Amino acid sequence: KSRVVTYNCKYEGVDKITDTVRVQGLGADSIFVKSVIEFFKTRISYQYPLDNSEMDPLEAIREAHEVFLNTRSSTVLGRDTMLEKIQEYISAPGSGLPLVIVGVAGAGKSAVIARSAATTVNKALNNDIPGGSNKGWNVFYHFIGAAPGSTDLGFMLQRMLKEIKYVGEMPADTESLVRLSNITLANSNLEPTILFFDALNQLDKTNDAEQVSWLPLNLSPNVRIVCSVINDTPCHRSLAGRTNQPKEILCGPLHISCRREIVDQVLTKFNKRLDNMQMDLLLSKEASANPLWLSIACEELRVFGLFSKVTEMIKGLADGLLELLEQVLTRFEEESGGHLMVATLCFLECSRHGLLERELLELLGEDELLRPPTLEEFTEKIANGQKESSTQNSEPSESLANDLSKKLHVTVEETYRKADLDGDKKPVDEDTVLDVKSDGIAQNKRLPPLPAAKWAVVFRALKPFLRPCGDSGEGRLDFYHRAMSKAVRKKYFKKSSEDYRTYLYTWWHGKIAEYFEQIENHDRKAEELPYHLEKLLDHSRLARCLLEWPVFEKLAADEHNIELLRSWRNAGGYSAAASLYEKSLQELCGHASDEEIVDKKWKVAHFLCCAGQFKEAEKLVTEAIDLENEKLGSRKEKLASFYELLTDIKSDASKLAEFISVNDTKKDYDIIQTGLKAISYRKNIKSDSNKYHLGLLELRVSFHYGAFTRIRRTYEDLTPQDAKTKCSAHCQNALQIFESLSDVGHKAETMQNLATFLCEHDYDKQMQMYNDALDLCLQAYGEYHKLTARIAFNMGIAIESRDKKLSYKYFKRAYDIKAEVFGPTHPSTLRYKAVINEPAFR
Repeated sequence: KSRVVTYNCKYEGVDKITDTVRVQGLGADSIFVKSVIEFFKTRISYQYPLDNSEMDPLEAIREAHEVFLNTRSSTVLGRDTMLEKIQEYISAPGSGLPLVIVGVAGAGKSAVIARSAATTVNKALNNDIPGGSNKGWNVFYHFIGAAPGSTDLGFMLQRMLKEIKYVGEMPADTESLVRLSNITLANSNLEPTILFFDALNQLDKTNDAEQVSWLPLNLSPNVRIVCSVINDTPCHRSLAGRTNQPKEILCGPLHISCRREIVDQVLTKFNKRLDNMQMDLLLSKEASANPLWLSIACEELRVFGLFSKVTEMIKGLADGLLELLEQVLTRFEEESGGHLMVATLCFLECSRHGLLERELLELLGEDELLRPPTLEEFTEKIANGQKESSTQNSEPSESLANDLSKKLHVTVEETYRKADLDGDKKPVDEDTVLDVKSDGIAQNKRLPPLPAAKWAVVFRALKPFLRPCGDSGEGRLDFYHRAMSKAVRKKYFKKSSEDYRTYLYTWWHGKIAEYFEQIENHDRKAEELPYHLEKLLDHSRLARCLLEWPVFEKLAADEHNIELLRSWRNAGGYSAAASLYEKSLQELCGHASDEEIVDKKWKVAHFLCCAGQFKEAEKLVTEAIDLENEKLGSRKEKLASFYELLTDIKSDASKLAEFISVNDTKKDYDIIQTGLKAISYRKNIKSDSNKYHLGLLELRVSFHYGAFTRIRRTYEDLTPQDAKTKCSAHCQNALQIFESLSDVGHKAETMQNLATFLCEHDYDKQMQMYNDALDLCLQAYGEYHKLTARIAFNMGIAIESRDKKLSYKYFKRAYDIKAEVFGPTHPSTLRYKAVINEPAFR
């Protein structure tokens, strides 16, 4: 292709004012300019092609935290002693205790954690940290606000476990993740690991987060944990109140010389400075010892336009972090947008993980309507019996679960018809007005976004206090520091009337919920909408939201499964979810392709299995298998996943029975046959992840062959002796796979199966096998794990007929572990307690 382009241009003389040559034909729309730009775009795209493949979610979150680390660690002044103490803690032999950085809001704790983590990463890469064995140290860091979901304890623990290379099934609920984190971080066989956690007090408020129950009382000797908290928060009090008190370092006031350096650095960037008297006046304020207060004060001085009145300005600065921020917010209201500034701040405060700039502009498009009633107007409405509600609150949906048969068809008929399963959607004009039905569901119409000129006024003022969440470049905005969030809450939501305060939150959450109900970006809808509907206690709309297929598929992914389970607990419970999804699938059958229906049935079945709805899950996955075989060509990868899930569902359901009975022969036989089908498909697929799944199936099948032998009955073509032989064969297969994957935990579980089912008539061999399994289990999971309890309990059973006293010790050990892991009232704990309370052990 020729690279010669012909274009026309014409000399038009010299501009008398600017003394520059004027040429016609070289403007922005000319052939010359367009050709040059297109050429460079093409060549750059060729040399640096874009990677359009989806980034691994874990990698994307890791990158966001890395960007945050690099940003916050760039400038750390006056904290050299603290940084040295942190490195001393990391390099010293393991003490079993975490190191806690304590200080007030804005003291610079995040910067200290970021700089320490950056230094530690470099040292680990260069093998400069002692005690790292041959593999060196694994370094993990987590910053609140660095990425969406970073404030969720469950997400944080899932991410941590994946990053420290935990091998095994990842729990889907926070309670199990808390237990697993305790076990993993206390395990003396964990690879050398250093973990940094910033701002633990800013995790979403739950018992586990505030009690820091995920952090074991005694860390593994191979683990170092450095975390930061605001002093005297529930989180800090929980850590300080432990029997083994963690080491603390106070992130205290800045030295006067460091304060001067910060002021000079900030103002010099803008070619400004203070004279000695002004500097002394600024630093005489008590709050100047706080780095965040100092940087905000410098920003206020920078934008102040009257040089002659700078001294007066300094005198007028509020001497307190939140007070100064409130002062700044007041100025913003007066100078930069008024009610639009207030709306922007309230939208960001009520959002879950920040808002995209486009979303903010569309939310602000209502402009003059973004004025909630004043306290006086609200009080008057209450007095007149005309109190408004931005949402139709409902009781926690017991009615939905209890009277489901009557309401089911109504609920599904109302399930966002705008999803347009029949493909009849018509384009909507962008300038149409949002239409909200009487039931609060927004229709697919939008107001025009806020004009750029109005947004520029608001954004210019707020910019120093905002940051793109995760710096991902997508324009998601959130507060730079949580102190700004506190100031917004204090100024705009902390009212004398608790009813009015609740109303304000409801009003703003309602606005955001209405907006996200009618957007097309399903990833963002899944991220934000359920959260706001939960805040509104609107369980009916929440259920309908979770029934939208794109929302369900986003939340049903492993990394969001915890969220989906929690949302359904609020929206009517798991039994309601099972019935509603079944009805939605029936509605889908008339519109979607067979492939789509199979995929959705499998995903719903997987979710319902996690939710303990085994009967409904089994029905759906069986239907998916039938449809796959009848209409979709029996794809082996799909059938491998479907039969594996069906095996898991049946196996988990069978373990709900408290005792083994003769009727279990059919159940075990059925599970075995299902598992064997899954294995036959898995054996024909080559990949490491497939190998792991194959190992789990071999382990599962070996267990049910072993359970079959215990009943001592023949069923169909399977005799107890055959079952025993096959139990051994599948155990050996599982052992081989887990050894190749270095999966010590599942190897221990396999050896327990061998000891329980194959060595019951050889006491010495059985005890040796149990001891080997227990050693491996302790290496993989530590003392406090359900597998450790099972092995100890089985050892007690094996010993009981020979030595009552010794068997009691094993039963008691198993009970203590169960009580620690599951709590004293859990059914399995109570079963173990009943054993140690038997008359024979008194």
